[in-house]
Amino acid sequence: MAPPIVTATLQAAVINAASNIVAQAITAYRSQTPLQLDYTALGQFTAVALINTPPTYLWMVNLESTFPGQRTVTQDSHPKKSDDEKKKNGQAEQKLHVRNTIIKVIIDQTIGASGMLILFLSTITILRGGTVEDIFQTVQNEYWPIMLAGLKVWPPVSLLSFTLIPVDKRMLFGSTCGFIWAIYLSLATA
Repeated sequence: MAPPIVTATLQAAVINAASNIVAQAITAYRSQTPLQLDYTALGQFTAVALINTPPTYLWMVNLESTFPGQRTVTQDSHPKKSDDEKKKNGQAEQKLHVRNTIIKVIIDQTIGASGMLILFLSTITILRGGTVEDIFQTVQNEYWPIMLAGLKVWPPVSLLSFTLIPVDKRMLFGSTCGFIWAIYLSLATA
């Protein structure tokens, strides 16, 4: 079985490719022209997922290990037993750690979102043959419009992810939600 980071990366690549095809279909429909796939754009968006998903995955793992979303709540019937012993005996349960969850959402939607957006814009610019100067220009022109649009979508997704989705399924959940977002990005950066 492949390591989770590899699975997450391949899932994201397939989802990004599909979203780019849908974005191209929307563009063709709007312009009332037949769909002719732009394989360069398709390859670029697929490559973006292959390049950007591993750092995103590691970011999520680090956030969870730094601010665990669950805490063990034990019954005090045996105060001398460890939490592990209580878990084995069914005397402990996992509860949402609200404070850590709020911290994770805030950090993810500020530092994480900024870093991942700059990484996305840099990667797509490089894949399109851009220079370092082009990267700075792209970030300067596109960062705020995309970041502000993302703040309408990603905070609720992040909150759902950190509260309801098991850690090992968060990348797939995020990638699935990202399907629509990637359509937007394909259209916005076309």
